Amino acid sequence: MKPTFTSICRIIVGTIFVLSGLIKANDPYGTGYKLEEYFEVFSQDIGATKVEIPPTVDDKIKESPCFSKLKFDKQFEYKEIPKEKLSGFKKLCLRVFKYFHNHAFQLSIILCIFEIALGLLVLFGVNMRFATWSLLGMTVFFAFLTFYSAQYDKVTDCGCFGDALVLKPWQTFWKDMILLVFIIPLFIWNRKIKGGKLTKQEIFVAIGSLALMIVLILIQFKWWFPAIFVGAFMLAKLASAKFSESKFQPYITTLAILLSCTFFTLYGTKHMPLKDYRPWAPGSNIREKLISVAEQAEVQMVYLDNTTCEEVWKSTKDWSWLDSTFEATHTFYKQDKKVIKPAIEAKIKDFRLEDPETGQLMADSLIKNPGYTFLWVGYNLDNTSVKNMDKISKLAEYCIRKGIFMLGGTASTSDKIDKFRHDNNVMFKIYQNDEKALKTILRSNPGLVLIHDGVVVNKWHYNDFPTVESLQKNYLK
Repeated sequence: MKPTFTSICRIIVGTIFVLSGLIKANDPYGTGYKLEEYFEVFSQDIGATKVEIPPTVDDKIKESPCFSKLKFDKQFEYKEIPKEKLSGFKKLCLRVFKYFHNHAFQLSIILCIFEIALGLLVLFGVNMRFATWSLLGMTVFFAFLTFYSAQYDKVTDCGCFGDALVLKPWQTFWKDMILLVFIIPLFIWNRKIKGGKLTKQEIFVAIGSLALMIVLILIQFKWWFPAIFVGAFMLAKLASAKFSESKFQPYITTLAILLSCTFFTLYGTKHMPLKDYRPWAPGSNIREKLISVAEQAEVQMVYLDNTTCEEVWKSTKDWSWLDSTFEATHTFYKQDKKVIKPAIEAKIKDFRLEDPETGQLMADSLIKNPGYTFLWVGYNLDNTSVKNMDKISKLAEYCIRKGIFMLGGTASTSDKIDKFRHDNNVMFKIYQNDEKALKTILRSNPGLVLIHDGVVVNKWHYNDFPTVESLQKNYLK
């Protein structure tokens, strides 16, 4: 195998894994939510059985001479299997998936660190046996998961690149297959790859990986940190080549990579993402992202010819075809539609902010409010951190004095809201909302959003809650 080909494989595999890992590590909570979704699906498939639901058929259809020739779309539902009827293996799998589901966040941190580190090891060309075995195992495993999701229509977004690039299951599966094409040669010839020395091949890998990263950023990801990250490591790779004769170099390189990956991933757990790809990212116009467009469709009535049993489609634009003769010779079968222009869904969904006492919805008031608005989000008050709540209390006092609209959102019950407000001297009203929608706004529990005329100005993790003075200086001018 020519060194140039293996170098190209290293560039492609290493760069993709580093980019994918950095994007997930930038938002480790989001990666954890996606893992939870996978484990929920697998638990359902093991602990429940798929049961077909008999179709609901009108009596006239049943009495029609064509009934025996009709084919109805099958519909299914899942019914939980009693635990005593499960096999020992399935019980073990359910316990494992439940454990993984409960520790999805910790798993997401390990996954992010591992993915970035493996990509860098390939680019450095050190510990290649370990790196290629791990890459092959990970890719085959996730290819199986995505194939299962695609084949049985399970998880619709793999989360491979977070919210930066949404891939459907089949797209993800073929992405994994393409990666395998480049991983297998590295796996076969891993012993021949020695990346420590400063050779033309290593310079080619360093420059090629940075160039590929820049191209991917320009085309899709619009975030320059991965290029800076890879560039810094490639400079370190070239600079450290003079120590290539040292037997400790691979171990020092691996340790430096692991520490750097761990630091960046843990930073993402304590602060807002460096790059936010979600609809509530700073600079986003919430008013625009709440707009949806209904589909344009032509409704058609489907009848059965009582003599031939053939389907007869009639448009609802013109009803001149409907008369007593037609009704006597045809039986209504179903209503269908021809989509002319598909619907455009709103990018922000399920944002309501409902008053637990009156049922009043406050989302419109927040979005349409002129001037500044503060939204405090604590999606689960049982686990909401009270760190820096003194800053939130002072901010609430300031907002009351200045007439600035401030409110909160949570998915917790009204009694927990009352207790939290009392225990923490919260002076603004907290409204209820779907937890998933709130987690889309902010990953931290709690967090703060500043909005001006419907546009997100900035967001803060509870570790970084600003003081009133800093807000006055930088924003509330």
